[in-house]
Amino acid sequence: MKTVSCCLCSHLHKKNFDMTKIPNGKPQPLLRVDDHDFTMRPAFGGPAIPVGMDVQVESLDSISEVDMDFTMTLYLRHYWKDERLAFPSTSNKSMTFDGRLVKKIWVPDVFFVHSKRSFIHDTTTDNIMLRVFPDGQVLYSMRITVTAMCNMDFSHFPLDSQTCSLELESYAYTDEDLMLYWKNGDESLKTDEKISLSQFLIQKFHTTSRLAFYSSTGWYNRLYINFTLRRHIFFFLLQTYFPATLMVMLSWVSFWIDRRAVPARVSLGKSIG
Repeated sequence: MKTVSCCLCSHLHKKNFDMTKIPNGKPQPLLRVDDHDFTMRPAFGGPAIPVGMDVQVESLDSISEVDMDFTMTLYLRHYWKDERLAFPSTSNKSMTFDGRLVKKIWVPDVFFVHSKRSFIHDTTTDNIMLRVFPDGQVLYSMRITVTAMCNMDFSHFPLDSQTCSLELESYAYTDEDLMLYWKNGDESLKTDEKISLSQFLIQKFHTTSRLAFYSSTGWYNRLYINFTLRRHIFFFLLQTYFPATLMVMLSWVSFWIDRRAVPARVSLGKSIG
């Protein structure tokens, strides 16, 4: 009797132990990423999908007259609606993801026209954020540093002003498929009040937009971040004109030295040179 009881207890113990190893089932994801073909844009075959943009300029790092370019760090944000990402929610709260989800869904292929170098910051992880709302509205944000070309006119140097632009455009989608626009008009561009440069005074930041035409591919929406710079004349007075004027004035001292004092005139000339 005891043997039967022990065997029964052992059998029940093994059964209960094995039950803990059986998974309860894989939870169903709210975002049905695997159920759709995200190589296609939202509403493929229909009207152009509107993609709103806004930018926050974190810093204007450098202006190079030699290379005719500038370097800027900014937060670039995209807004669009993809009903394939809609999910049920009773609280109407959004879900936030990092850059890993970006590789699985459709995102606008915006690039910087006339850029020389650019990169997305990746310390300590890729500086990318994706926020999805229950109705399919998407916010896609990234932190980027870009070096872009700026054609400068030095005909009035050093009393010159320069206007540079950072241009954004879709690489593949024409205006028939994707419509880029500034989400809040002139309010779409924010700048840090602490931005300053040693050689230039930043006069104004503003946004514009227009269509760009390529003979081989068609018309594209292009957005512009424009900023105007005025050169600091006081900076050049201290760095260039004042030292040059001082050197010329010191060179005149040799005219007041007796012409027979050759060693003194030679030593002064060498010290100035």
